[in-house]
Amino acid sequence: MRVLEKIAYSFDELSEKAQEKAYTDYVTSSHFEYFWIDESIDSLKAFCRAFNVPLKDWSLTTYGHSFIDTEAENKHFRGLKLKDAEYLMNRVNTGYCVFDHMMHEFKEFYVKSHDMKASFNHAIDKGLTDTIKDMEYQESMEYFKEYSEINQWEYDEDGNFI
Repeated sequence: MRVLEKIAYSFDELSEKAQEKAYTDYVTSSHFEYFWIDESIDSLKAFCRAFNVPLKDWSLTTYGHSFIDTEAENKHFRGLKLKDAEYLMNRVNTGYCVFDHMMHEFKEFYVKSHDMKASFNHAIDKGLTDTIKDMEYQESMEYFKEYSEINQWEYDEDGNFI
């Protein structure tokens, strides 16, 4: 039997090159996944459901083309007043920040435009933008550094996770 000793480093104690390696290993790992994807998609679906608008397709990614494709038509919004829309949105509110921001954006846009469909589309676009920004942040070096420190991860001198 043989005993090996290693020196363990916190992220802050690593050289810049070792920090880059640790970060690269993290974002290219097969285990890497955006933590809030389910909540974001559930919020987008619920927002569509509030107006009985089918959500056809979506793609959410930081490095490719992201989109949300709905079947929103004027008939989904005909006769609705803002108070009706607020009631519908509150009925399905997921409580997740993306949904709350979409609701806020919907109301704000409607007050300016008085166009329900345009307000809906604006809010959906904001939900997509919010999700992508959050995904990008989770993939940032700044986030990784915080996450590494909070979880008290340790590395060898080359930046390999111990």
